[in-house]
Amino acid sequence: MFAAIDVDAHTAETSMEHLTRHHPPPLSRAAGEIGADVARVASVPQVDHES
Repeated sequence: MFAAIDVDAHTAETSMEHLTRHHPPPLSRAAGEIGADVARVASVPQVDHES
């Protein structure tokens, strides 16, 4: 599975310094939480309801 997280910002209103300083920490936390959720789902036994 592959996923992407994106950031949108208006170039005239947001400096590169602000983007590189303020956005990576919450994006990294969100990516970690998504990864943990995917791992939890993968660890749940799958049930075949058609058998």
